[in-house]
Amino acid sequence: MTETTVKIAKTKPKTRGQMTPFTREQLHLIGASLKAANATRDLALLSTGVDTLLRCGDLVRLRVSDVTDHLGEVRLALSVQQDKTEQPVVVHLTPQTRQTLMALIKGSQKFSGDYLFTRQGANHGEHLSEVMLRRLVKDWARIARLNADEYSGHSLRRTKAAFIYEETKNIEVCRQMLGHSSLAQT
Repeated sequence: MTETTVKIAKTKPKTRGQMTPFTREQLHLIGASLKAANATRDLALLSTGVDTLLRCGDLVRLRVSDVTDHLGEVRLALSVQQDKTEQPVVVHLTPQTRQTLMALIKGSQKFSGDYLFTRQGANHGEHLSEVMLRRLVKDWARIARLNADEYSGHSLRRTKAAFIYEETKNIEVCRQMLGHSSLAQT
Protein backbone atom coordinates (compact mmCIF):
# COMPACT_ATOMS: atom_id res chain seq x y z
CA MET A 1 0.00 0.00 0.00
CA THR A 2 1.39 3.40 -0.94
CA GLU A 3 0.70 6.69 0.80
CA THR A 4 -0.61 9.61 -1.12
CA THR A 5 -0.25 13.16 0.09
CA VAL A 6 -3.00 15.50 -0.90
CA LYS A 7 -2.51 19.21 -0.61
CA ILE A 8 -5.62 20.95 0.57
CA ALA A 9 -5.95 24.63 -0.06
CA LYS A 10 -6.13 26.53 3.19
CA THR A 11 -9.14 28.73 3.61
CA LYS A 12 -9.67 31.27 6.30
CA PRO A 13 -11.82 29.72 9.04
CA LYS A 14 -15.07 31.54 9.63
CA THR A 15 -15.92 32.61 13.14
CA ARG A 16 -19.13 31.04 14.36
CA GLY A 17 -21.13 31.43 17.51
CA GLN A 18 -21.51 34.51 19.65
CA MET A 19 -20.13 37.74 18.34
CA THR A 20 -18.05 39.93 20.63
CA PRO A 21 -19.72 43.04 22.07
CA PHE A 22 -17.96 46.40 21.86
CA THR A 23 -16.55 48.09 24.96
CA ARG A 24 -17.35 51.68 25.90
CA GLU A 25 -13.85 52.75 24.86
CA GLN A 26 -14.20 51.08 21.48
CA LEU A 27 -17.60 52.72 20.95
CA HIS A 28 -16.15 56.14 21.78
CA LEU A 29 -13.29 55.62 19.33
CA ILE A 30 -15.63 54.44 16.55
CA GLY A 31 -18.11 57.22 17.27
CA ALA A 32 -15.41 59.89 17.20
CA SER A 33 -14.12 58.54 13.89
CA LEU A 34 -17.60 58.49 12.33
CA LYS A 35 -18.31 61.99 13.61
CA ALA A 36 -15.00 63.28 12.19
CA ALA A 37 -15.89 61.69 8.84
CA ASN A 38 -19.33 63.36 8.99
CA ALA A 39 -20.91 59.90 8.64
CA THR A 40 -24.28 60.81 10.16
CA ARG A 41 -26.12 57.69 8.99
CA ASP A 42 -23.44 55.36 10.35
CA LEU A 43 -23.23 57.22 13.66
CA ALA A 44 -27.03 57.04 14.04
CA LEU A 45 -26.99 53.36 13.08
CA LEU A 46 -24.26 52.57 15.62
CA SER A 47 -26.03 54.46 18.42
CA THR A 48 -29.46 53.06 17.62
CA GLY A 49 -28.15 49.51 17.30
CA VAL A 50 -26.51 49.66 20.71
CA ASP A 51 -29.44 51.42 22.43
CA THR A 52 -32.24 49.26 21.08
CA LEU A 53 -30.61 45.80 21.27
CA LEU A 54 -32.56 44.91 18.12
CA ARG A 55 -31.58 42.14 15.74
CA CYS A 56 -30.17 43.27 12.37
CA GLY A 57 -33.41 42.69 10.48
CA ASP A 58 -35.49 44.69 12.94
CA LEU A 59 -32.92 47.48 13.13
CA VAL A 60 -32.61 48.11 9.38
CA ARG A 61 -36.40 48.08 8.96
CA LEU A 62 -37.03 50.93 11.41
CA ARG A 63 -38.90 53.83 9.82
CA VAL A 64 -38.90 57.49 10.76
CA SER A 65 -42.47 57.10 12.06
CA ASP A 66 -41.30 54.36 14.44
CA VAL A 67 -38.93 56.67 16.29
CA THR A 68 -40.76 60.02 16.07
CA ASP A 69 -43.91 61.35 17.66
CA HIS A 70 -46.70 63.34 15.98
CA LEU A 71 -44.61 66.53 16.25
CA GLY A 72 -41.63 64.94 14.52
CA GLU A 73 -39.52 64.73 17.69
CA VAL A 74 -37.54 61.57 18.42
CA ARG A 75 -39.22 59.57 21.17
CA LEU A 76 -37.62 58.58 24.48
CA ALA A 77 -38.93 55.03 24.09
CA LEU A 78 -40.70 53.00 21.45
CA SER A 79 -42.19 49.55 21.07
CA VAL A 80 -40.90 47.32 18.29
CA GLN A 81 -42.43 44.01 17.29
CA GLN A 82 -39.54 41.63 16.75
CA ASP A 83 -39.67 39.77 13.47
CA LYS A 84 -38.10 36.58 14.84
CA THR A 85 -40.28 36.18 17.93
CA GLU A 86 -43.28 38.27 16.84
CA GLN A 87 -43.21 39.71 20.36
CA PRO A 88 -43.11 43.43 21.12
CA VAL A 89 -40.15 44.83 23.01
CA VAL A 90 -39.89 48.33 24.45
CA VAL A 91 -36.61 50.07 23.69
CA HIS A 92 -35.28 53.28 25.19
CA LEU A 93 -33.12 55.82 23.40
CA THR A 94 -30.39 57.81 25.10
CA PRO A 95 -30.20 61.57 24.54
CA GLN A 96 -27.13 61.06 22.32
CA THR A 97 -28.98 58.56 20.11
CA ARG A 98 -32.02 60.81 19.92
CA GLN A 99 -29.77 63.67 18.83
CA THR A 100 -28.02 61.61 16.12
CA LEU A 101 -31.34 60.28 14.84
CA MET A 102 -32.73 63.82 14.60
CA ALA A 103 -29.60 64.92 12.71
CA LEU A 104 -30.06 61.99 10.31
CA ILE A 105 -33.77 62.65 9.76
CA LYS A 106 -33.35 66.40 9.21
CA GLY A 107 -30.06 66.19 7.29
CA SER A 108 -31.46 63.56 4.92
CA GLN A 109 -34.85 65.29 4.70
CA LYS A 110 -36.58 62.01 5.46
CA PHE A 111 -40.35 61.67 5.43
CA SER A 112 -42.39 59.89 8.09
CA GLY A 113 -42.72 56.69 6.06
CA ASP A 114 -39.06 56.52 5.03
CA TYR A 115 -36.70 53.92 6.36
CA LEU A 116 -34.19 55.42 8.77
CA PHE A 117 -31.20 53.56 7.41
CA THR A 118 -30.87 53.53 3.64
CA ARG A 119 -27.97 53.29 1.21
CA GLN A 120 -25.78 56.38 1.04
CA GLY A 121 -27.43 58.97 -1.19
CA ALA A 122 -30.76 57.11 -1.31
CA ASN A 123 -32.55 58.94 1.49
CA HIS A 124 -36.02 57.79 0.47
CA GLY A 125 -35.15 54.34 -0.89
CA GLU A 126 -35.15 50.80 0.41
CA HIS A 127 -33.69 49.99 3.79
CA LEU A 128 -30.06 49.09 4.24
CA SER A 129 -29.53 45.35 3.78
CA GLU A 130 -28.56 43.15 6.70
CA VAL A 131 -25.43 42.14 4.79
CA MET A 132 -24.41 45.79 4.46
CA LEU A 133 -25.04 46.35 8.18
CA ARG A 134 -22.75 43.43 9.00
CA ARG A 135 -20.07 44.85 6.69
CA LEU A 136 -20.36 48.25 8.37
CA VAL A 137 -19.95 46.70 11.83
CA LYS A 138 -16.81 44.90 10.63
CA ASP A 139 -15.51 48.22 9.25
CA TRP A 140 -16.20 49.84 12.63
CA ALA A 141 -14.30 47.04 14.36
CA ARG A 142 -11.33 47.77 12.09
CA ILE A 143 -11.52 51.47 13.08
CA ALA A 144 -10.99 50.34 16.68
CA ARG A 145 -8.14 48.07 15.51
CA LEU A 146 -10.06 44.93 16.38
CA ASN A 147 -10.29 41.57 14.62
CA ALA A 148 -13.29 42.17 12.35
CA ASP A 149 -14.03 38.43 12.20
CA GLU A 150 -15.17 38.59 15.82
CA TYR A 151 -17.78 41.30 15.17
CA SER A 152 -21.05 41.37 13.30
CA GLY A 153 -24.45 43.02 13.52
CA HIS A 154 -25.17 40.89 16.56
CA SER A 155 -22.29 42.63 18.34
CA LEU A 156 -24.44 45.77 18.48
CA ARG A 157 -27.27 43.78 20.09
CA ARG A 158 -24.96 42.29 22.71
CA THR A 159 -23.09 45.49 23.62
CA LYS A 160 -25.63 47.23 25.87
CA ALA A 161 -26.66 43.92 27.44
CA ALA A 162 -23.00 43.33 28.31
CA PHE A 163 -22.78 46.79 29.91
CA ILE A 164 -25.92 46.20 31.97
CA TYR A 165 -24.79 42.76 33.10
CA GLU A 166 -21.31 44.05 33.96
CA GLU A 167 -22.80 46.80 36.14
CA THR A 168 -25.69 44.92 37.77
CA LYS A 169 -25.03 41.16 37.34
CA ASN A 170 -28.81 40.97 36.80
CA ILE A 171 -29.33 38.45 34.02
CA GLU A 172 -33.13 38.80 34.24
CA VAL A 173 -32.95 42.47 33.22
CA CYS A 174 -30.74 41.51 30.29
CA ARG A 175 -33.20 38.78 29.29
CA GLN A 176 -36.07 41.25 29.24
CA MET A 177 -34.10 43.86 27.30
CA LEU A 178 -33.11 41.29 24.67
CA GLY A 179 -36.67 40.00 24.45
CA HIS A 180 -35.63 36.42 25.21
CA SER A 181 -38.29 34.03 26.46
CA SER A 182 -35.97 32.19 28.85
CA LEU A 183 -32.76 32.75 30.79
CA ALA A 184 -31.18 29.84 28.90
CA GLN A 185 -31.27 31.96 25.72
CA THR A 186 -29.64 34.90 27.48
